[in-house]
Amino acid sequence: MTQNYIPLYRKYRPQSFADLVGQEALVKTLSNAINLNKIAHAYLFTGPRGTGKTSTARIFAKSLNCKNGPTLTPCGECSNCLDITSGTSIDVIEIDAASNRKVEDARNLLEKVQFVPASGKFKVYIIDEVHMLTTEAFNTLLKTLEEPPPNLVFILATTEAHKVLNTIISRCQRFDLRRIQAPLIVERMKHIIELENINISDEALNIIAKRSFGGMRDALSLLDQASMLVSDEKTVNEEDILGLLGSISEELLLKISNALTDKDSNELISLIDHLVQMGNEPSQVVKELINHFRNMMLVSTAGDAQSLKNLVDASEQALNELKDQSKKYEIIEIAQIIEKLSEAERTLKTTTQQHLWLEVALINICFRNDIQVIKDLEVRIEKLEQFISGNNPMPMQSAPPAPTLPQYTPPPTRQPEAVVKPDFNQAPPQNTVPEPKIQTTVQNNQPLTMTWKNLLEHIESVPSRMFFFSLSKPIEVNTEKIVITFASENFVKKAQSKAKIDPLEKAAMQLFGCIPRIIVRTPLPEDDEVLKNQVAQPPTSAPEQRSAPAASPPQVDNPPAQKMTKVQEEKIVVSTKPKEPLGKEVEQELDSINDAPVFIELGEQARIVKDLFNGKVIE
Repeated sequence: MTQNYIPLYRKYRPQSFADLVGQEALVKTLSNAINLNKIAHAYLFTGPRGTGKTSTARIFAKSLNCKNGPTLTPCGECSNCLDITSGTSIDVIEIDAASNRKVEDARNLLEKVQFVPASGKFKVYIIDEVHMLTTEAFNTLLKTLEEPPPNLVFILATTEAHKVLNTIISRCQRFDLRRIQAPLIVERMKHIIELENINISDEALNIIAKRSFGGMRDALSLLDQASMLVSDEKTVNEEDILGLLGSISEELLLKISNALTDKDSNELISLIDHLVQMGNEPSQVVKELINHFRNMMLVSTAGDAQSLKNLVDASEQALNELKDQSKKYEIIEIAQIIEKLSEAERTLKTTTQQHLWLEVALINICFRNDIQVIKDLEVRIEKLEQFISGNNPMPMQSAPPAPTLPQYTPPPTRQPEAVVKPDFNQAPPQNTVPEPKIQTTVQNNQPLTMTWKNLLEHIESVPSRMFFFSLSKPIEVNTEKIVITFASENFVKKAQSKAKIDPLEKAAMQLFGCIPRIIVRTPLPEDDEVLKNQVAQPPTSAPEQRSAPAASPPQVDNPPAQKMTKVQEEKIVVSTKPKEPLGKEVEQELDSINDAPVFIELGEQARIVKDLFNGKVIE
């Protein structure tokens, strides 16, 4: 009895164009070709598995060779139709290209095409999986495909048209068979279960249609398998289909999703162990979770309830719970979870410890640390952009609002002081203490540190500004050139990149009205020597003057620098320890500078010098 059994996908294979499901464009074109007697010499049918490529080729051959043909409705009763249906026709030859792929097989085929049809009007060659032919075999068929003998038709079928030579495709009429829609598959299966008297629920049919992914043959094969569960008292339901497919129930998927939402690692681990103990493969668990979060993403984005039912592979009850769960996620977060699950699926294919890596992947998704870090960075960047868009210059005396900018904290005993911009064109007022000259290059009567700070404020890019602010050291800043140094070659290379140089040039253009020559390099011993000498030595001519603070020390006529009043003042000794060995003359000179420390009033400029050149404050 088993020998007489015919599977459903073979028993209900389409026998006419009217039986083809979901391929209206193909049916219309071939029907017009038959009606108008415009039969091409070669056709190429391509599309996913189970969409009707070989069945369409047989129907077309039957329509051409029927006793009443060419006709759109072959009788199915004549000898030609019966032979084509059974696969024994001598005028319709089906060739499996996977087992006849060599050039010798192609030559044998070309020797037989010269014979005229025996009983039908056309001789039809159906070459299935034609992409398996070798390049030499393809080249052997080229001339015959282009100029075949009269009444000869080639029908090539393949699931991978990109592997077929373009010279072959250009000689054929190409038809792309699309995946069949799920409602059409359900309608076809309902017709079959009525004929076969199979007791199965509509929900189970919907699951079969969605899990077949547009392939009618896959759907009928699964329906045939499910029909074995039917009995007089038993109706096949969706749980039976899920068990047949080895899928995870919607209840378990929702529990896993809730554990991921609540970041409950204990519940998550126990659910994973339960699934593995039930015999579910870790790779299958990941696939089911990907489909579950896909449904959640569609629920979050789709607005039409009717279209949502067609898109989402879930029952009505699960659909309502998906809507509740989707409110706890952002759409971008769901997309990132799907990406992580896809990475886990690729990892499971190459590892021997699938259970372990499944746990690692889901625990990683459970806490989602990297996703949270991205959110925090987005918030911080947004705040910085709001600060920049305010067009307010960063305060010079108060701490910058950005959390990453360094802030100077004065000693608790020091009183606030008013800083007045020095005027270099006026003579020094009496009873004031001259301040040491600290700049190496002056632009617009400003010291180097002030000019550098103004230049940094004009940099619009916050990352670039922080990069130069925290890692660079200015040597020379003026309208002719800008010389800055970095501690390592890696920082130099990064500073020389377009992403860093362009904002600096733009800031220089806004500040100076021109773009100076920018030099970026590592420090040289001469740089430290010049800067330290400039900071430590008192001015020799036209010293910069600074107005006395509100609480000024007692006035003394020409007091020596070593006997300055120390009220509301701070002492600075600039560290002169070189990073590289210096000559004996330079070391002696620096030692002499250390022997006579200079007492100055620690104003805004001195604090900037201290911060930039690692000076030390001595109480």
